[in-house]
Amino acid sequence: MRSLNQLACQLPLLIMSAHALDAIIIGAGPAGIAMAYRLKHELKFHDFLIYEKLDGIGGTWRLNSYPGCGCDLQSHLYSFSFNPNPNWSKQLCEQPEILQYMEDTVDKFDIRKHVKSSIECTGAKWHSDISKWEVFVKDLESGLEYSRFASIFVSAVGAISFPRNVKFPRMENFKGHMFHTAHWDHSVSYKNKRVAVIGNGCSAAQVIPAVAQKAGFVKQYARSGQWFHARPNRLNSDFDKFLLRWVPLWQRLLRLSIFLEADEETTTYFPTPKGLKARIAKEKESKEYIQSKAPEKYWQHIIPKFPLGCKRRIFDPGYLDALCLPNVELLPEGIKEFTETGIISSSGVQDDYDIIVLATGFQVSEFLTPMEIFGADGRSLQQQWQECRGAQAYLGTYVHNFPNLAIIFGPNTFPANNSALFACETQVDYAIKSLFTPLIDRWADVLEVKQTVEDYTTNAIHEQLNNTVFAGDCSNWYIGKHGRNAASWPGLARSFWFSTYFPDWSAFNLVGGSWFWPLYATRRWLTTMKPLTKTLISIGFAAAALIYGGYGARLPVLASLRSRAARVTTF
Repeated sequence: MRSLNQLACQLPLLIMSAHALDAIIIGAGPAGIAMAYRLKHELKFHDFLIYEKLDGIGGTWRLNSYPGCGCDLQSHLYSFSFNPNPNWSKQLCEQPEILQYMEDTVDKFDIRKHVKSSIECTGAKWHSDISKWEVFVKDLESGLEYSRFASIFVSAVGAISFPRNVKFPRMENFKGHMFHTAHWDHSVSYKNKRVAVIGNGCSAAQVIPAVAQKAGFVKQYARSGQWFHARPNRLNSDFDKFLLRWVPLWQRLLRLSIFLEADEETTTYFPTPKGLKARIAKEKESKEYIQSKAPEKYWQHIIPKFPLGCKRRIFDPGYLDALCLPNVELLPEGIKEFTETGIISSSGVQDDYDIIVLATGFQVSEFLTPMEIFGADGRSLQQQWQECRGAQAYLGTYVHNFPNLAIIFGPNTFPANNSALFACETQVDYAIKSLFTPLIDRWADVLEVKQTVEDYTTNAIHEQLNNTVFAGDCSNWYIGKHGRNAASWPGLARSFWFSTYFPDWSAFNLVGGSWFWPLYATRRWLTTMKPLTKTLISIGFAAAALIYGGYGARLPVLASLRSRAARVTTF
């Protein structure tokens, strides 16, 4: 073992170079944390910084802290594969517990020292002459703006990070409190207040039953329906936690079973005979559930006319029960205008409110908003994407004209019915293999996807999406302003894993590098090798040297054993 470690340290001296590799990661949410873990603990790469515009880590789970905020995927799957948590309190956990899990993960793996909080990335520019990214940032506490250079630039900002900028007529006239769910003002009490909630997505469905417990009156403005499903949420007992902690592979098998079940349900979104049959059954199940929970006067407004999956399904967090409360009302209309004291609906119904909550979602299809990123030819990323009629990237990760840039949870990577953390970790693994590893090994200094490959793979994805429910007749956050679905992956979550597991090097242009890259690769291999593997290899080398190197005969014990073996053979 010692000799292998010494060799790993001596190899750089044999191939001395001024080459210095470093990285800047934007975002300390789940994607940024997963990337930091892989770099630090598996690749043994420590020269990276994470810039986070919020005042701490957690990403969307720090940004969204509205009442009732939680996850609609079981927590044993919505967690990092490298940090399973046997202590989840229930199947589907709420925001505080998920955020604490993120905090604990960062501390457990010593990632926090790499994070610079309250620093917003405003943009970046590629410098071809030095093969570096110049990343522009702003200190939100001091107001100071400056730039830093790095060999690799990683966007891990996620999709649920920039709220939709909705505009209603005379919105500025309202004199009460008004905020987006992502910017919930906890200093404002809603107890015994009149509250309006605009929107009908997951955040609205979560916030309404939570607020209704204390508010005097809650009214929702929702122009269309949603497919609602039961949301069983069993508490995890001490015995459950004991099994998860101490029985080998128990938690891994549970995680796998949840993943496969969620992936199987994704077939309802596809135009196969099996998918159509499953979708009809799920729609029937959802209709029956809605009718068993919601007041009959709302049935025609809640049950959608579009196919299941055209909008993201909602696993009911108590929303339908809340509609039965005397202080909750659903108005299936849009907004005509705001007044100083409230809202006038599209049919002219006027109401006064103390608080207006905008549960209007996020700019999911506007990736990397509002950063301005300029590529090798001087064009901005947003301009290039406009020319493409929407965001696109090779396997959601690489964009031509933007060398050494990786986008985590990028275009067309969202799993239809599965874990976003799984998709993030899958992309992180792909970026490690296809970008960080070849640059660390000095196989190349600059890596850029070919435009032709990016274009034809994107076209293939959209051809597949055209045959799914995502192209149905409904308004959803998958579709961008140019009419393209830039969010969804057109297959099962496991098919994305298969597509990214082995990098296709013919898809890239690689520039620079060193003739000595095999030595660098050997050094990385030795450095990142697990201790057990090093021990076994060392024992193997030692045994080979003893047996075949002529040294064995010099050892009396070994010579005696050989002599006895010879006598037994002769006998």
